[in-house]
Amino acid sequence: MAVLVSKTRAQGASVVTTLPAEVARRLSVTAGQELEWIEDGMGGFRVVPHTPDTAEALAAHDEIMVEYDAVFRALAK
Repeated sequence: MAVLVSKTRAQGASVVTTLPAEVARRLSVTAGQELEWIEDGMGGFRVVPHTPDTAEALAAHDEIMVEYDAVFRALAK
């Protein structure tokens, strides 16, 4: 597994970074494209290119998690 590094910098009220060229190539990301930052539940994030399908799937996931919250908590015990 390769370790790729990027630096952060302040830009206005935001913190920004650039994607290493290899990351952009593997994700097929072009300049100006939106990215989805999805929490992985272990303190990290998964980054994927934004698509309407991804946005729809994430919205459905959120609805399911809210609807079945008690069930998931009971199963976790």
